[in-house]
Amino acid sequence: MSQAKVDQYKAEKKNRKKNVAREKRLRVLWTVIGVVVLIAVILVIVLSILHKVL
Repeated sequence: MSQAKVDQYKAEKKNRKKNVAREKRLRVLWTVIGVVVLIAVILVIVLSILHKVL
């Protein structure tokens, strides 16, 4: 391996714990955003149906 690849590997290994934690936070954030959007869409559909019925 070239020295540049070795240096890159060492830098990635040094920051691996921080990067894994960041990826986990982002995954949780996108999951929460997805759930909120899904609830909002369902709420709009239900309210639209109720408005037509009543």
